[in-house]
Parts: sequence; structure tokens; C-alpha cells
Amino acid sequence: MTGPGALLTVVATLGAGALGAVVRTALVTRAPRAGTTVANLAGTLLLALVLVAHGRAAIGDATAVALGVGLSGSLTTFSGWMVVLADGFARRPATTAIVDLLLPLLGAVGLTVLVFAVVA
Repeated sequence: MTGPGALLTVVATLGAGALGAVVRTALVTRAPRAGTTVANLAGTLLLALVLVAHGRAAIGDATAVALGVGLSGSLTTFSGWMVVLADGFARRPATTAIVDLLLPLLGAVGLTVLVFAVVA
């Protein structure tokens, strides 16, 4: 894609990314561990729904990029999750592996499978 459409896609992706960053910051500021988990799960769910909608041609390429890369990408930052994990392992190494590492991963995978199984 070139021309005005490409520029509009970039601007929409940047705007959606900024919105996702604001939402993630609001969630994480209130409760770092829970906020990080909620943001990651919400972003995962959004991305799965975007992929299904795009696969069904319910949304176009530009919308899929803006929502999938911009909004979902800014919600599901790997670095934010790593900060929570590092802090957790320093404070409570025995429970962090399960509570902060495995449960969010299983939740994200479960949400994705659920969306593809039910909606797709």
C-alpha cells in the first residue's frame, strides 16, 4: 500500500498505539501485577478477535494493522511483564513462577484458543 492510504494507516496505528499505552499505564499504575495481567490478556483477546475478523474480511488491512499492531501491541508489552516478573522473583520466588508467569501465559493461550474455537 502506498500513497494517502498508507499514511492514514500509519497515523491510525500510532493513534491506536498511543491509546493502548494510556490504557496500559492507567491499569499498571493502579495495580502493577494485576494491571499488567489485565492489559496483556485484553491485548491478547483483542488481537485474536482482530485476526478472526480480518480472516473473515469483516475488517480491512488498515484496520487490522491499527488495532492489531497499534492497540494490541501497546497493551501487550513484553518489557512491562518482565519488570513485574523481576520484581516478583526478588520478593517471592516460590510463587512468582506460577502466579506471575504461568497463569498469565495460560490465560492468554486459553483466550486465543477460545476465540478461534468459538468465533472462527
